[in-house]
Amino acid sequence: MKKWQWSEEEAPLEFRIGGANCRTLEGECLLTWNWPGEVKFVLICGFDPSHPAVVSFGPEAIYRDQASDYLRMKLYTREEYKANSGYRERLNFTHHYVYRIYPCVRSEADTLVYRQESRSNEAAVSMDRARIRCIVKYNGGWFSKYRTVQMSIMAEVRVPKEALCYVKKTGSLPLHKEDGTLYPMLTDLMPGLNRLADIEVGKADCIKLFFTDGKAFGSMYELIHE
Repeated sequence: MKKWQWSEEEAPLEFRIGGANCRTLEGECLLTWNWPGEVKFVLICGFDPSHPAVVSFGPEAIYRDQASDYLRMKLYTREEYKANSGYRERLNFTHHYVYRIYPCVRSEADTLVYRQESRSNEAAVSMDRARIRCIVKYNGGWFSKYRTVQMSIMAEVRVPKEALCYVKKTGSLPLHKEDGTLYPMLTDLMPGLNRLADIEVGKADCIKLFFTDGKAFGSMYELIHE
């Protein structure tokens, strides 16, 4: 159930958020802004400005009920802001991302969120393609018919499992995802180091990581084999 409701009116001058700024810092996005003296709560909205709803409706998209499927919304207090020196969020998006901060007035019954169209409450962050670094190691005895594959993947952001697959080929490294036997990823990659479960393969088998759709995911991520 929604914990707030939108006001039909623009925020009064004394309530308006200003000085919004966003920067990246050690894998985090740090969002800061100036708090009006009377405001103790805000609603933070994060979204991809290229989403069809935003393109179609502009700022009004945020106020529409159906927008909740792509918006990240969070009520945030002045005390939390002071404790964290702003609002911090792990980088789990690529390309361009926009934040808007809206002033709130809280009562016992509800929280009222004021609209604000001045753009002084808006900050954006742009990123290059997020890097995915993959290291594959093989371990096995000289006289064994099999060897163990250890795959470690370092991701800068969360990567959905649908974006990647690995391919096994006998005799040499596969050149593309159709050049061998394809296996899907079983879980999403988290930001940081991801160590996949060991894989047992034939002594002559080689494994390589690929995008499932190079055109779609290659524009979002950079896959680096080390």
